Amino acid sequence: MLWALGFVDELTFPSNICDVAGIVRIIQQHETFADFLSVAVLRDKEEILDQADLIYRYNWACVDARINGKEMNFVSPSVVMERHHALNWLINYCEQPWDDVSTDT
Repeated sequence: MLWALGFVDELTFPSNICDVAGIVRIIQQHETFADFLSVAVLRDKEEILDQADLIYRYNWACVDARINGKEMNFVSPSVVMERHHALNWLINYCEQPWDDVSTDT
């Protein structure tokens, strides 16, 4: 989400969980939620859609590996799933609310 709001320059490869301490530092730089929102700049729709498409493909690779009993040693399936969920919510996939967002592949 911080990437989509312009607080993080690029999404890292989905092989490890995010830098939680770094995220906390970014959020703590702002006194209020209103202050946080005032400096947020939503990325272009095309850039968000590109990342949603990419994570869909990574998720499919994870599903395919799981179905076929293969190891996924270049990505973290749990990181891929969480990112897929967040990006689907951002693009309003099937107009689903946060708690119901699916990660279809």
